[in-house]
Amino acid sequence: MGYPQTGNEVFVSFSLSNTMLSGIGKGTITREEVSADYLKSLFEKYGVVVSAKPEQRKLLEKVNTIYDLKLDIPETLKIIQLSEKNRRLVVISVQGLRRINGSLLSEYSEEEFQEATFSFVKYYVQSRHYDELVTENAKLRKDLDAEVAWRTRVSDI
Repeated sequence: MGYPQTGNEVFVSFSLSNTMLSGIGKGTITREEVSADYLKSLFEKYGVVVSAKPEQRKLLEKVNTIYDLKLDIPETLKIIQLSEKNRRLVVISVQGLRRINGSLLSEYSEEEFQEATFSFVKYYVQSRHYDELVTENAKLRKDLDAEVAWRTRVSDI
C-alpha cells in the first residue's frame, strides 16, 4: 500500500452496521456517491483502513483490478468504529452477485464475478447535530439580512 498513516484514516467496508456508528454520539452523517478517482485522492490525503472478511478477498482483488485503488487486503476482519478522529467510511456497494439473507456469499464462480459491478458511497460524520446546524444557519441568515438592509438603506436627506 502506498497510502499514508495519518491517524485520520478513511475506513472502507462492504457493509454499514450500527456498531460502526456507536462511537460518534449525537451528530450528523452525510452520504454521497463518489468516484474511484475521488477515493484515490481521499486515500492519498488521509490513508485507508480496510475492514473486510477473509472470504471477501476476491471481491477486493476485483475492485483493485478494476479501479486501481491499491487497497490492502486484510488477513482478518478489522472491526472499525467511526469517531471524531476517523470520520469517513466508504462502503463498496456490490451489485449482480447472489446473496443469502442479504449477505454476500463466501465464494462465487468466475462467471458470477464477471457479472459483478461496484459503486462507492462515502459517509461523513459531523460532530454537530443537524438541528444545531439549521438553527445556526437561520441566525446567520438573519444577521446577513440585517447587514444588507443597513448597507443598502436610503437616506431621506
